[in-house]
Amino acid sequence: MTEKISEHRKNIDDLDLEILKLIQDRIDQAIIIRGLKTEQGIPLFTPNREKDLINRLIEKSAGRLPAEVVEDIWKTIIKGGKRTGDIQ
Repeated sequence: MTEKISEHRKNIDDLDLEILKLIQDRIDQAIIIRGLKTEQGIPLFTPNREKDLINRLIEKSAGRLPAEVVEDIWKTIIKGGKRTGDIQ
């Protein structure tokens, strides 16, 4: 393996760790929101929020990722979060 490939793979490894931390931070925030919603008697699931979020991210992607990929990624993140208490 060339040195350049090794360097890029290390960059990817570093980015993967950053992404994981950000996903964990996102879940932490969602758990806080769930607690606040429960305290205030607000419905936990907000389908339009999820749809609006995905649409906003597709727009921000500006075509660098196909819309279906952005949607798949965030639906997976949201689904994983719901398993740990993240219901938006």
